[in-house]
Amino acid sequence: MNGRGGHGVGRSLAFPIHGLSFLGLAVLTSFFAYMWGSTSPNPAELLAPALFWYAVAFLLFAYPLRESFEVFLRYVRTAVGASVFVLYLVLHVLLYGFMLESILVSFFNRPFVSASASVYVTTSVFAPPSLQNAVVALWFNPWVTLTVPPVFSDALSLYSIVIAVVIAVLIVANIGKTRELGALCSTRLKSRSMVLFPALGIGLGASCCLTVPALFTVVAPGAVALSSSLWVYDATYFLFPPLAVVLLYLNLYSVDKIAANVVQSAGKEPPPPMAADPGPQPQSGAQANS
Repeated sequence: MNGRGGHGVGRSLAFPIHGLSFLGLAVLTSFFAYMWGSTSPNPAELLAPALFWYAVAFLLFAYPLRESFEVFLRYVRTAVGASVFVLYLVLHVLLYGFMLESILVSFFNRPFVSASASVYVTTSVFAPPSLQNAVVALWFNPWVTLTVPPVFSDALSLYSIVIAVVIAVLIVANIGKTRELGALCSTRLKSRSMVLFPALGIGLGASCCLTVPALFTVVAPGAVALSSSLWVYDATYFLFPPLAVVLLYLNLYSVDKIAANVVQSAGKEPPPPMAADPGPQPQSGAQANS
């Protein structure tokens, strides 16, 4: 155990070095964008965000979300898990693409229009050269604009894709853990009702970052009036997804605590995930004779 534990400590120390190295390399690469200037797509602004968001995802799944990711890997193989994962990814990326397009239109003071259906990659160098602008560039660059005239236009970024994957992983993990909790509970209504609150937590976490973008998209004419208040879009685009991550993580932690309490109160070991009831155990010879 000690040897294994020491090996685990060494590997855990290697994790932050790996992730933090890529973060630093991403910021450094972002500064090289000024060498190419207004060239679009800018090679540095393609590479730097890729390094940055890889490092962010790696650190999240290697540390705070490590157990969540392990649960996700079990349940994404099921039809329900795979369907939820894909459906959420599509909804999140599309809705937040509309939000990003509104931000970019307001930021650059020009619409992204095309006379025909098109897909193109764009980058922008944020001047003057500074650490703040280098970090801002990592959040926006590069973006892919999908245009289908005359009504559809969507902007996708690495940030929106990576955060969508993180949230989708947590949703699938929450659903899997909630199903495990349901398997632990008895058929009594009082016990079964424990599953209701985790299920509500999943719905709240998943919907909190989809509702506002959906409203902006559905009520597009009214939402145009808000374009002058760029902070509304910024707050929704940058703050709501991390809030959903925190809510879903706390909900998953609560489900674990509830499951542990159920096991403790029942005085038995928890069954394997989603295992069927093994039924009555065979009696020993002494019990059968008695």
